[in-house]
Amino acid sequence: MKIVSIWNPKGGQGKSMLCINLSAAAVELGLCPVVICQDPQGTSMLYYEGGNLPFDVLPEPPKNRINADLILFDHQASELDIPDTNLLVMPTMPARDQYATWANAYERAKAKGKRIIKVVTNCNYGRKEESEIVRSLKKTGAFEILASGVFSKAANDYYSIFDPKMNRAYKVKERRQEINAILAAILQED
Repeated sequence: MKIVSIWNPKGGQGKSMLCINLSAAAVELGLCPVVICQDPQGTSMLYYEGGNLPFDVLPEPPKNRINADLILFDHQASELDIPDTNLLVMPTMPARDQYATWANAYERAKAKGKRIIKVVTNCNYGRKEESEIVRSLKKTGAFEILASGVFSKAANDYYSIFDPKMNRAYKVKERRQEINAILAAILQED
């Protein structure tokens, strides 16, 4: 069983979006994922309650061992404590104020010996500073999820982008490839 924390103390960076879509991608591979929604806003729980997800989302870690191949913790914004899990997926948006919070959290997690998968989301390439941050992060192995209406379209009905109803959405194949690349990195980590 692989246990992963999706963490960044800053809100709105894509933690819940990653949890939902990484789990859906795992189902496509025949795995059994579970999301633990630790965010009081409950975004992952909202998706689950929408009834369109092929995996479970729980509001807290279960007391007993669960049957899962992959457990993804959707951490809340403002959670400054570094998660206990060894593997972290840390998303950030490249706007300077968003990135500064992420960079501080990243350095603290790295100092604790955590294995970190870096993900940058929603770059506005019309802004020089943002594109420079993205290029810099990608040089260090960060993954990028491009801004796309496919995520908003899926969110309207609490779907993942892997739901068959999304198959004809514009650029869905490209966004699925980006999510699948991150999932492959998670599954390769020891």
